[in-house]
Parts: sequence; structure tokens; C-alpha cells
Amino acid sequence: MLSRIAAVARKELLDASRDRRTLLVALVSAAAAGPIFLMLIFNLIASQAEKSHDIKLPVIGAERAPALIDYLKRQQVTITAAPADFEKQIRGGDLDIVMTIDDGYADAVADGRPGIVRLTYDRSRDRAGATIAEVEDLLRTYNRQWGGERLMMRGLAPSVAAPVEVRGVNVATPRQSGALILFMIAYYGLFASVIGSLSFALEAAAGERERMSLEPLLMTPATPLEIAVGKWLAIATFNLLVVCVTLTGFYLTLAFAPLPPVGVPFLFSAFDALRFVLILLPMIALMPAVLLFLGSRGRSIREAQANTSLLFFVVSIIPMIQQFTQRKEPPWILDVPVSAQYTLLNRVLRGEPLHFMDLLQSYAAPLVLTAVALFAIARLWSRESTLAGKT
Repeated sequence: MLSRIAAVARKELLDASRDRRTLLVALVSAAAAGPIFLMLIFNLIASQAEKSHDIKLPVIGAERAPALIDYLKRQQVTITAAPADFEKQIRGGDLDIVMTIDDGYADAVADGRPGIVRLTYDRSRDRAGATIAEVEDLLRTYNRQWGGERLMMRGLAPSVAAPVEVRGVNVATPRQSGALILFMIAYYGLFASVIGSLSFALEAAAGERERMSLEPLLMTPATPLEIAVGKWLAIATFNLLVVCVTLTGFYLTLAFAPLPPVGVPFLFSAFDALRFVLILLPMIALMPAVLLFLGSRGRSIREAQANTSLLFFVVSIIPMIQQFTQRKEPPWILDVPVSAQYTLLNRVLRGEPLHFMDLLQSYAAPLVLTAVALFAIARLWSRESTLAGKT
């Protein structure tokens, strides 16, 4: 049995190596994924940091609050005159923020009342977020300083108006802080285990069925289950290669990228990459089996590709749900494929220990589903209706 499985696996690997164009595209895209994704993230972080330090603030009525304008200029804020159609330009994304000083600002301040300053912005635009937050922080600081000076002029300590002093204590390590930025490594590393085997799995199932070369293979002494296991073994091997190439791209990018200037205070080490592979092994095994099953149900590669759309949706949406729900993961999440792997990958990024029992728990369900999928493929191939193209 083992020799027949090995013969089928060799046949699939040989077929894959002959399709050099597909092989080259798969490996090159896997190697380029890490540098491209990380460079985009670093560029976003650097541009946001640059915008927060180089602020251009259009102002309406700057002459009504000279003290406030002088303070902003001392903070390296460039003051400009706001255009008449500033709201339209903000909605169009040409301006990030505009400050309007109320007509009665001077009179209100003279009477001891708060002067009104309006900030107009579109907070739905992410690229404007850094500028908006910086301007709001500067105005809050100015407000506190001026309020404190008013109290001192009346013989009161500024602390009277601030009975509670809040001091934050951040217990996160630099590595844990950096992991929040680099969650895309875990996301794309997980996704690589799906796309790495897609083309070859569909070609090995729906492709052979479409070319009518599956029936002669089933007429050999090998049983349908042995053929299914042989194909799965070859595709899983190639899937492992794609995942390793993808993680190598991430590792090399982080090894040579200037991380501290963009706020990422740690490196993604080779040991971390090995732990990633260890965590992703059950997905590397499960995805080829599932794709082979979906491909076997398609009478052509196009139909098989349509069948895989739900799988891609599930694998892509589950990590996003975990990322944005912002809740502590329950212990049972390690029993759920995809969720378990994403959780453990994030623990590695945060520098937390990888416990053997957690790893074993994450292996259980994917390995069971892999076996179920292989038996389902063998049963499907044993039907004459499948080979006749009726199902």
C-alpha cells in the first residue's frame, strides 16, 4: 500500500514540476508577499508619523485668537488661511481639518467664559486620523495651560481643577506592542496554507477529471483511497514549500527593514518562523484534502474554482472577526480550525510561550477533518457516476 501511495505522490510531483509556469508563479508570489505587505504597512506607519509632525492647519478667524495662534506656531504647526469651500474640500479628501475661531471668541474670553473653537474634519478618512488627533491634543494642552494660569492669577493652585491625576502604566513588552502592528504576518501566513495548494489540488482532481485521465488511474491496482492519499501527500508537500517560502520572505524583510523608525521594536526571528510552520502544519495538511474534495465534486476546473469560494471566505473572515471583536479568546477556540492557528500565531508574535498541550489541541480537529475528507474523496471516486461526469 505504501509503495502505491508513494508512486501516486511521485506522479503528482512530477506533473507539478512539468508545469513550470504555474510553479514559478506560485513560488514567486509567495516569496514576494512578505516584502510587499510589510512595505505597505511600514509606509503607512511612516506617513502617519510624518503627518503628525508636519501639520498644516487652515484657520478661519486667526486674528480673533492671537495667543492661540502663537501657541500653535510654537508647536511647529503651519497656519494657513482656510478656503471658502473648505467643507467641500474636506469631503473630497483635499483637506484633513479646518479650525474656525468663533466671532465672539475674544468677548467670551474677556468675560471669563469659554471661547468657542470649531474643528471641521471627516473622521471616516483614515489618512486624516493622525492630523486630527494631533490638533485635538494640542488644543487640549493649550486649554489646560491657560486654565492653570487663570487659577494662579486668582491665587489658586492649578491642581484644584484637577483633583485626579491619571498615570498610565503599560505592562506590554516592546515585542507585544509590535505584534499589534504585524498581525498581518499571522493573517497572511495562515492564508498561504490555502492558496499554496489551490492550483495543484484543483488540477489533480477536477483537471484530471476534465481531461478524462482520472479513470485510467483508478484502473490501476491502487485503491481510490490510496490514490487520494498519494495525491494529498504530494500537494501537501508543495503546500509546505509555499508556506516556508512565504515565511522566509517575511523573515528576510524584517531582518533588513529599519523597524525602530516605524515603531516596530523587535525582529521576526528564524525561530519564530519555525514555530509558525509548526503551528500551520495541520492547516498545511487540511487545506489540500479539502481542496481535493471540492475539486473532485467539480466536472471542470472552472466549476471546482466556484466550489472553493466558500472556503476562501471562511478562512479570510475568521481571523478578521477575531481581530476586530477585541475579546479574550475562550479555551475552546483552540479546537476550531483556522481560529486555533490564528490565535497561536499571534501568541508567537507577542513573545508568549507555545505550550505543547495547546499545540496538540489545535492539531486534533484539522487532522480528523483531513482523514474525513480523504475518505470522502475515495468514496466519491469509487462511484461510476462521478467518472461519467454526472455528479
